[in-house]
Amino acid sequence: MRVGFIGLGAMGLPMTRNLLARGHQVSVASRSRPLIDAALDAGASGGGDPAGVASASEVVILCVPSSSDVVSIVGDLLPALEPGKVVIDCSTIDPDVERAQHDRVRETGAGYLEAPVSGGTVGAEKGTLTLMVGGDPATLDAVRPALEAFSALIVLVGGPGQGQVVKLCNNLIYAAQMLATAEAFTLAARSVVDLRKLHEVLIHSTGDCTAVRTRVPFEGVLPDAPASNGWRPGFMSDLMAKDLDLALTHGARTGSPLFSTALVRQVLAAASAAGYGREDFSSLGKVVRSMAGA
Repeated sequence: MRVGFIGLGAMGLPMTRNLLARGHQVSVASRSRPLIDAALDAGASGGGDPAGVASASEVVILCVPSSSDVVSIVGDLLPALEPGKVVIDCSTIDPDVERAQHDRVRETGAGYLEAPVSGGTVGAEKGTLTLMVGGDPATLDAVRPALEAFSALIVLVGGPGQGQVVKLCNNLIYAAQMLATAEAFTLAARSVVDLRKLHEVLIHSTGDCTAVRTRVPFEGVLPDAPASNGWRPGFMSDLMAKDLDLALTHGARTGSPLFSTALVRQVLAAASAAGYGREDFSSLGKVVRSMAGA
C-alpha cells in the first residue's frame, strides 16, 4: 500500500521502518529533520508537508503528541483528501476532539479511524503493538494490511472516540500499577529485603503486573528496565502525565471518579519538577524512593 506517516518520534520511526519492511511504500513528514533522514535511509520518501504526504498516499497515519497537533495536521490534510483515502490517528488524544476529527475527514469523502497504540517503543520496534480502533469496520478492513505491519493485535472497540477511551483506561491502570510497584519495592528496600527475591515472588503471585515485570524502579533488579539503563524512556513521564490529564478530564465529563489516577498524576508532577519529565515514567519511583530515603 502507499502509506503516509506523519510524526516520526520514538514510536513513529520504528512503526515506519516496519511498514517499509513489509513492502509498503511510505512517504513521511515530521518536525525533526534527523528523524526524516533516518526514515529516508530506511527507504521512505519525503512528503514535504502533511498535504504532500496525503497526496502521495492511500493511507495517512498520524502519531503525534497532543490533541492540538492532531487538529492542526488534519486541517492541513483536508485539501488533499478525497474518497478512497483513509486517515488513521495513532496518537493518544481527547476522545471528544477525536470524534470531531472523524467528522471533519468524512466530510471530504475520505475515511477516518483512530487507533491509539500500546506496547511502547519496544513494541513499535518489534511490530507487536496493540491497536485500539474506533471507527467504521469496513474502513478498518480496507487498511488492515498497513496496520498489521506494526501490530500483533488489532481490536475494533467501537465507534468514533471509543478507541481513545479504551487507551486512557489502559494507561490509568498502568500508571496506578507503577506507583504501587514503586511503593512496594521502596518498602522492601527500607526493610532490607532482597529486591530480586521480592520480584521472583511477585511474578508468581497476585502482585504480578506489567509494571512489576518490566519497570521495577531500582537499578539492577531487572537488566532491561529503564532504571537499569539510565532511565531511558520507553514512555516518558511527561507523556504519561498528559494521558492522565486526558483521563481526568474525560472522567469529570462523564462523572466517573478517578481517585488513583489523580494521585499518580501528583507524583508525576513531582517527577517532572525534579527533572525527570523526559525520563521513563517509572522514574516516579525516584520520587517515592527520595521521600523514603531509599
